[in-house]
Amino acid sequence: MSFCGSAHVHFMGICGSGCASIAMIAARAGYKVTGCDQSTDSYYAKELKKLGIEIHEGHNREHLTEDVDFVAVSPALFDISPDEPELLLAKERGILMTWQEFMGKYLQKDKKVIAVSGTHGKTTTTFMTAELLIGGKLDPTVEGGSVYKKWGNGGRYGEGEIFLCEADEFNRNFLNYHPEIAAVNNAEMDHPECFRDFDDMIDAYVSFLTGSRNLKTVILNADSEGAMEVLGKALDEPRVQAARKILYTRDRERTSDDTKTEIVFYESTEKTKDGTAFRFTDRDGVHEFRMKLYGEYNVSNAVTASLIARAAGLSDEVIAESLLSFSGVGRRFDYVGDFSGIPVFDDYAHHPTEIKSVLTMCREYFGDRKVTAVFEPHQVSRLTLMFDRYVDALNIADHVIIMKTHLGREIHKGVRPIPEETWKAASPKMLYEEEYESIRGALLKLIEQDECGIIVVIGAANSYRISQALAAEGKTANGK
Repeated sequence: MSFCGSAHVHFMGICGSGCASIAMIAARAGYKVTGCDQSTDSYYAKELKKLGIEIHEGHNREHLTEDVDFVAVSPALFDISPDEPELLLAKERGILMTWQEFMGKYLQKDKKVIAVSGTHGKTTTTFMTAELLIGGKLDPTVEGGSVYKKWGNGGRYGEGEIFLCEADEFNRNFLNYHPEIAAVNNAEMDHPECFRDFDDMIDAYVSFLTGSRNLKTVILNADSEGAMEVLGKALDEPRVQAARKILYTRDRERTSDDTKTEIVFYESTEKTKDGTAFRFTDRDGVHEFRMKLYGEYNVSNAVTASLIARAAGLSDEVIAESLLSFSGVGRRFDYVGDFSGIPVFDDYAHHPTEIKSVLTMCREYFGDRKVTAVFEPHQVSRLTLMFDRYVDALNIADHVIIMKTHLGREIHKGVRPIPEETWKAASPKMLYEEEYESIRGALLKLIEQDECGIIVVIGAANSYRISQALAAEGKTANGK
């Protein structure tokens, strides 16, 4: 089954991970694709050019030739460059939309959509599910929010009837999708710049479920209070009421009065440095699996992926084999190398719940090794709302090096970073270092004092450059 292509779509912000993935899928689907970005010196630009996609550096009205049918943009552009002439011309011509809208309206047309939502774990769960569906010979098209190391990008074009996507609540992007199978991993406040309050965010999730005209199955984490609030508010809506509902939980006391709601109990059964074994019990019996990933949060992700795969008709044998072949997602507790003999891991965690999960996992799997977290704060509105939770999560580490706050979209709103004094006053474990050389020096001092057994670099923006630099220096020192 192929997409209806041949139209010309121009992507603004094409070198961003999500935008690039959709551009690649659109090109494979038969669309004529062009794009532009402020900087074309990126990993994604190289991948796009391999497909023959023309990319312009910078924005210019002249990019919008008469044959351009759609202009799909990264939502960030509306905050960063709302008066950009190229953007205004697209709006004037009535062809402007976000890339998420383009994906939902055109690329997902006539497809069986599976959408993975939630504050945490969307990307890992999406790519893990993709591995299962591919193992089951369903040949899905896939869009995820990061790089799946096995593919080298975040998108995959498939000839099958399934379109699997990460459904992001930011900017209410997930309202563009109409899934047959919808998963809600969890629901926590993460974007105060987008939602008025917690209830406003919950209502958006409710709209995500109730707005799907194709909804057949809802898979939901019953251990997430937010996810259960979503279900509680959505349950009486006819589409959700008629759908099959699967709740997975660690709580064996969990019950439901709704005959159309199934309860699935799960637990970890073994944790080693080679990965994790787990099992879950549903109406069909006990299902046991093993994966190479660490952490209880990844067990939850794997249960979600397995339940999606079973809902899509796959057997336990296919799921078990495919789970073991899943190698993980870029920037998700990603081992990048050693620095001065100490292993360095890189992780995208930027919410206190995610940071807590990653550092707790380090404690569980790496015994008595002392953990040093290098954290790049991100999004001042989020930090301000949950500052105490950030401090509590980071304090799980033995030592914490705080980098300068990355402002991102907020830089255009006159927002100021969280100052050094605030972080250092919050905990005696906090060091504050802005430049690579000073971060490197602080780590070497801890290593010399035998106070550092693992380095975990955490953040959603540019922190990965620190982990890469540390690993590169370690590689050079080892003569490799």
